[in-house]
Amino acid sequence: MVMRVRRERRRRRRWPWLLVLAGSFVLVVLAAYGGYRAGLAEGATTRARLLSERQRAEETVRILEEKLARTEARLDQLRLAYRELETAYRRKAIQGELEELLALVRRRLAEGVPLERLRFLIASAAPQQRCDQELEAGRVYVRVPLARGVRFGLALAGGRIALSVAGRPARDEEGRPEAWFDPAAPVAVEFVLLDGSRQRIEGTLPLVHRLVAGGDEYRIGLQPDSRRGWVRVAVQRCDYP
Repeated sequence: MVMRVRRERRRRRRWPWLLVLAGSFVLVVLAAYGGYRAGLAEGATTRARLLSERQRAEETVRILEEKLARTEARLDQLRLAYRELETAYRRKAIQGELEELLALVRRRLAEGVPLERLRFLIASAAPQQRCDQELEAGRVYVRVPLARGVRFGLALAGGRIALSVAGRPARDEEGRPEAWFDPAAPVAVEFVLLDGSRQRIEGTLPLVHRLVAGGDEYRIGLQPDSRRGWVRVAVQRCDYP
């Protein structure tokens, strides 16, 4: 009897602990289930966000591809327009040069040059002109008001051409004129041929001029010399016409 009472007491003492253990287990299960459901919800949210970002990225790529296609089409149109413009420009430039040539022919005819002479010269013109490889070189002092005691003229092509150059004087820091020319300012170049005819050109150095003397064509180039006040001259003889 006593033993039964003791067992009953021990059973009653264990029962609360069992309830506590059972409650704790239930709480753990509920917490785990809640975490599982929260994880599922967060995963679903993440998947939805990633899907939305993917769709936006695909839409951006589609828009960029459309813009690229329109840009390439526009570039093709611009290339075509440029080629057409270039062709028209060349055609217009050639027409302009032909008009200048025609005006020159009319001017020579008005000056008394026979038409047969002009026809012969044009027909005799070769695609490539034969010119001497060696150049004739010289140097001439540019005429300015204060220059004294220097040679202002230069004979070229065996005396067939006489050349002189006039320029603007250089100025010092106070603005006073010097005895040499300003190489950055325009110069005037005068050519005198054996027959007494004269030709004159003006411009900023370097300059190139062509003229005919003694049955030959001469290409004359002028540029500033390393010595102050001087101009370096180079002459190349070519067959004419």
